[in-house]
Amino acid sequence: MAWTVERWRRVPGLEQRFGDRLAAAPDAVVTLRQVHGRLVRPVDEVTGETMEGDGLVTDRAGAIVAVSTADCVPVHLMAPAARVAAALHCGWRGSAAGILAEALGLLGRRWNVRPEEVEAALGPAIGACCYEVGREVRDAFVARAGPRLGTVGFEAYGDRLAFDLRAFLEAELRELGVAVVERVGPCTACTIERLHSYRRERQTRGRQLSWIGWRG
Repeated sequence: MAWTVERWRRVPGLEQRFGDRLAAAPDAVVTLRQVHGRLVRPVDEVTGETMEGDGLVTDRAGAIVAVSTADCVPVHLMAPAARVAAALHCGWRGSAAGILAEALGLLGRRWNVRPEEVEAALGPAIGACCYEVGREVRDAFVARAGPRLGTVGFEAYGDRLAFDLRAFLEAELRELGVAVVERVGPCTACTIERLHSYRRERQTRGRQLSWIGWRG
């Protein structure tokens, strides 16, 4: 099974899925060697899977871009009028460093796409129910995003600090001007029969693939 954004099913030519353990990706998807950073590349700059980065943008028919995750948030951006789509791997480090702003900036510089023309979807990822972090994680978000936005998604329980990364990413997308933001799919750590979870299955290296792009 794979999760799709219902409203995007009506976009002509769009191929989009948030995959699970069994979902079969389209042939010849383009991926990068993910490094938990903020680098986002246009698909025409990719020369092989050893090229590093955590986001890919495509405007080419037949070029489907993908990221792999196992607790981090797969984020899809889509600008239907410009026929531009992006797949982002958003772990806490890349999110704290500003990968969303980097991706939207690239859409603006190269394709003249404004944030209000973009729709976003956040796929299955670990939830606050299963994600305990250190205070240095919250400090990293506050250092870049400030004390108001940078604390979104964090909740203290005594000495524990739980984090809902999807809540922060949704809030930041709206802050950046993206009005349409959807969350799709469950907590990965709560759903290991269908989804890989690094926190729940540290001995495995399984990942689910999430992809988006334009059919040829």
